[in-house]
Amino acid sequence: MEIRNTLQSNIAAANAAVDKAAKQKPALIALPEYFTVPNCMADFTDAQKISRETCKETLLFLQEKSKQIGDIYLLGGSVLEEDGGQYYNTSTLWKNGALLAKYKKINPIRAEIQAGVAKGTQPLVVDTDIGKIGMLVCADTFDPALVKRVADLGAEILTLPVAAMGTHPTVKGHPLTEGIARDYGVFLLKVGNVCSSMRGGRSAVIAPWGLLGEVSDAPEDSILTRELDMQRLREYRSKLSRV
Repeated sequence: MEIRNTLQSNIAAANAAVDKAAKQKPALIALPEYFTVPNCMADFTDAQKISRETCKETLLFLQEKSKQIGDIYLLGGSVLEEDGGQYYNTSTLWKNGALLAKYKKINPIRAEIQAGVAKGTQPLVVDTDIGKIGMLVCADTFDPALVKRVADLGAEILTLPVAAMGTHPTVKGHPLTEGIARDYGVFLLKVGNVCSSMRGGRSAVIAPWGLLGEVSDAPEDSILTRELDMQRLREYRSKLSRV
């Protein structure tokens, strides 16, 4: 998703994209990290201000959109939510207008910490009709111990909303996430905020046996749809467990 310069234009873009995706009748629709926060991560300086200006409206949008699309799971990218006086980069999972799960990013990047974003502490795996979903956010994948904890909790699908800073190194392909998918036997759904940088924020669907699809480098709204073969995944995982 291309990030716009106002909250309302971001909500409008997300609304249109979800509606378009829902026509394909998928099992799950996912949005990127900070999908309603205006402008790029380089402008990210005040977590309290961003939370105050974007959190409530974003969560209301997700709740209403989830009601409209009904039985489709909706991964709400992430939002800056206040909890106990702290501000967390929080990813949410919805269905039929109900909030099913909420995960606080355990590894905020330096820019987030400087802006006042706190670190979450609890990994999360949610049992769904699709399979077991492990919820991660962006730089969480740079934490091997966390990835292993989520995998050990039984995750079969990892959701990964991302937003790459302009300082992110140029990356060819998806070496880190492809390695995670292969080593742990999981599908990985990488969902990119493309205002900040395409170099590490390109959306992709990744299987243990390779890349199933990715969007282009163009900084524009895109919908990437792929079928996840859960039977093939479980056969792959059974072989892993015997190694």
